[in-house]
Amino acid sequence: MKKEIFISLIILGILLLSCPVILLGQQVVANQEVLLRKYDNSDRIYTKLQIDTVVSYFYQRKIGEAIVEKDFIRYQFNINTEKLIEDSTQWREGLPINVEPVFTQEQAEAMVEGEVQYTSLYFISPNTDVFPVDPIPENPCWIVRSIDTNRFIVNIIDAMTGEKLGYGIPPPYEGFSQHGPDWGPCPQDPIWYDHAENARVWFNTMGYNTERVGNASDAKVQSHVQSDETAMFYELDHGGSSEYHNQCDSDITAVEIGTWIASYSSMVFTFLGSCDGMCDQTDNHFSFEFRKGSNHGTVAVGYCGMSSVACETNCWPNAIDWQTTMFTWMNSGSTVLTAFIQANLAYPDCSGVNNCMRFAGDASLTVVPVVTRSLCGSVYNGNGGPLNQNARRHYIRCNVNVPSGQTLTIGAGADLIFLNDSKIDADGTLEANGSTGQIRFVSENNENNGMEFIGEVEIKAGGEIKIHD
Repeated sequence: MKKEIFISLIILGILLLSCPVILLGQQVVANQEVLLRKYDNSDRIYTKLQIDTVVSYFYQRKIGEAIVEKDFIRYQFNINTEKLIEDSTQWREGLPINVEPVFTQEQAEAMVEGEVQYTSLYFISPNTDVFPVDPIPENPCWIVRSIDTNRFIVNIIDAMTGEKLGYGIPPPYEGFSQHGPDWGPCPQDPIWYDHAENARVWFNTMGYNTERVGNASDAKVQSHVQSDETAMFYELDHGGSSEYHNQCDSDITAVEIGTWIASYSSMVFTFLGSCDGMCDQTDNHFSFEFRKGSNHGTVAVGYCGMSSVACETNCWPNAIDWQTTMFTWMNSGSTVLTAFIQANLAYPDCSGVNNCMRFAGDASLTVVPVVTRSLCGSVYNGNGGPLNQNARRHYIRCNVNVPSGQTLTIGAGADLIFLNDSKIDADGTLEANGSTGQIRFVSENNENNGMEFIGEVEIKAGGEIKIHD
């Protein structure tokens, strides 16, 4: 599989805005950092990530060589004021001070099917998202990832007894809220339920009525791509930047997405959870197609290289927590880029040198309050209107009509983007009041075609606005 090197899109996305200072993740000693040693004067090794005026220090707890899943210490500071912004600790009690496995790594690796990819030692968290064994083992466990006939297997083996306890959930390999099957024979139940359900709940919380579908059919995905309502799209499937595995006998390609979305507006927010979903941003790749190649009013966020050893070990166990942090900030009304940065600051092992998370699109886009995907049919104040200046421009996908007896108001600063040779006509009244700010009516295909004005326009009783490409 061809691999390419990309600049971290967290950097690229921010550079589109104002070029703040960014220092990629680095390993530092607590008592050697001026800000940190006031709170931790030990020799613990923290991951340090600085974005603009905020610096984050993250310590992943380990006992010997064993990672203690979901246990961490995190501090964040304002560089200019040296003020402590956050002090968070998650620390499980009752674990040993040190650990020496009885069952060796070599013995564990000899138990698994296929070719061993890598092995790590873990104390599995009671709140684990990716190692679902019941009961949660008290002993440390060898996590051995192997590959057998193109299928990743995450083996869980007790490091003290040598008992094979079960299997973990692999990250989506290279390849609404949608989650699909693992590689293997049909039929298969979908996996990654918790990740997709987390997205569904958060989208609903933000005000977007959302369905979650496992093993979604091509027709189901197409129905959401070709929609005036679906503004938030989340997928977590095996796949890459150009195709993902939506059903056990079916893949969806970026070319298909490009064909389906051609006559529709860009998706407002797309989360590409396929392992290499965000690695390529060019034409005929998902990020480009969902955004229709635009950086206005549309964003794509997601994974790149999540099946690599660095990302799977350091980031994948925190993937739900990472997206929860991002969604929390999005729900507060922050821009998606700000939310993305805050998630990376909270879990710097997902960004920094590991560079597992990527961003592309509009650095100023917010999705709360709710923004619309596109407009079509009957629109008036109280039903899709008024059309005021918004975080996302107003896309007129097909002919819009203001019914008799109704009024549609277009406020100062609003942008209306016309697709598919569509128009607005008024049996009622259309009022465009740009007395305090410019209003634009332009074509999606060529924004030089259209009208920009400051002042007032009133259209009624059969009048229409149409922008010719």
